[in-house]
Amino acid sequence: MNEPNSKNIAAITGAARGNGRATAFELGHNGFSLYLSDVKSNLLEDTISDLKDDGIEVYGGIFDASQLNDVDNLFQQIIQRYNKLDVFVNNAGASKPQDFLEVTEENWDWTMDLNLKGPYFLMQKASKIMINQRSGSIINIASISSSGGNTSSPPYAIAKSGIVNMTVTAAANLGKYGIRVNAVSPGVVNTNFHDEVDLMVGKKKYGIDKSQKLSDAEKKNIISKVNFEKINNAKNTIPLGRLAESEDIAKTVAFLASDASKYITGETIVVGGGKSSL
Repeated sequence: MNEPNSKNIAAITGAARGNGRATAFELGHNGFSLYLSDVKSNLLEDTISDLKDDGIEVYGGIFDASQLNDVDNLFQQIIQRYNKLDVFVNNAGASKPQDFLEVTEENWDWTMDLNLKGPYFLMQKASKIMINQRSGSIINIASISSSGGNTSSPPYAIAKSGIVNMTVTAAANLGKYGIRVNAVSPGVVNTNFHDEVDLMVGKKKYGIDKSQKLSDAEKKNIISKVNFEKINNAKNTIPLGRLAESEDIAKTVAFLASDASKYITGETIVVGGGKSSL
């Protein structure tokens, strides 16, 4: 095991692209050394390489946040590398869009495992390390969909509402150890995270049967059209007049990771440009 590390150490799940990647750069540029994980090995390698090119100390490994049997191994790697953990960003998540009346048990279980069950036990493991340090900041990534409404994935919205409640509960239990727990609830972010949702929306909008096979080029065209309309509609539907960018989420996470928020815990910050629900 390495000697105690004087640098601030942050671990981020789902860090290969989108909000996770942006958060890695934001924290790295703020002086953190990083441990990143993701299921997408090629994208993770690219992100780690890009961070190193920026002079940021970073290591990482493949990890599926829905698989609890891998949790111990993930944190063993972090501790073996850095011997402590100051910030844990519980970012990994995904959805499989499906209409309310068509949600399957398989979709429900997969969504809950990845977006609620996994994050709970990841947070639990991170907190055990931080208890020994008597300090730490855990930042859970929720979603604007946690408030319910007309969502493309009911299980995802329900799981993310659980993240909000989980954050409050954890904060109440861990405050006495000097550990803060907060959540960031992104609005609609301009990333490819929404591609599958945009494809489903586009099929409905253009009268394409959901079972119809489409080429990659046709899918890309539909997604591009829907995203273009979404960006234009934001001018009328979001008070600040635009979609969120990953950097907007990353900067909020960085605030909660810093001493500037040292008296904030149990809170969820909505980063929705003035829009608080779908």
